[in-house]
Amino acid sequence: MQNWNRMKNISGYIFSVVLLVLLPVMAAGQDTLRSIGPRIGLDLSRFAYLFFDPAERGAELSLDMEIVRSLYPVVEVGFSSLRETEDQFDYAMSGAYGRVGADYNILQHADRTVYHTVTVGGRYGVARFQHRAENVTIPSGYWGDYLLESHEYSLTGHWLELVGAVKAEIFTNFFMGWSLRYRILLNPDMDPLFAPLIVPGYGRGAQNRAIGFTYSVYYKIPLYKK
Repeated sequence: MQNWNRMKNISGYIFSVVLLVLLPVMAAGQDTLRSIGPRIGLDLSRFAYLFFDPAERGAELSLDMEIVRSLYPVVEVGFSSLRETEDQFDYAMSGAYGRVGADYNILQHADRTVYHTVTVGGRYGVARFQHRAENVTIPSGYWGDYLLESHEYSLTGHWLELVGAVKAEIFTNFFMGWSLRYRILLNPDMDPLFAPLIVPGYGRGAQNRAIGFTYSVYYKIPLYKK
């Protein structure tokens, strides 16, 4: 009987040791499950445009999701408006824009629970907007200045972007990051009479190439783990 009790105690001790060893391993295995879900972003840099001259008002939201490891399809939408008074004209613009594309994370982590990214990607952008110039003065040294009362058009702009970006998870599911963008306007002659001062989501309408910058905060909705 004593031998039997001793064997039971030894067996219980061995089982406890094995359990203590396996539980952290099992917990670590659970932690390596990767959180999957859509990530919603707000571009804070858009609010800095309020201090530019002319002041541009607008907002931009983004949505991305890791569908396979390191690949993030992206949708970005926003709106923009502008009013400007110059010596030779008064100008107003308002409209909305969208971009679609994808980013690829070149920063590979052995730990599946790390979500910091350094990405490269591309976008196709399109903007639909109204622009209007009033009291346009066309100078002429021979005939005298000519006054055009108004010039108004509904325009559609198209462009491509090359994007490099960094995102860091500062708290669980909360991210901050920035992106640098090189943009190519596909239809710079959208208005041959009066180039738009601003193409929403792109930049200066008189420039066939443009550099863009975003600084955003993000929240990822953790739908499931795998």
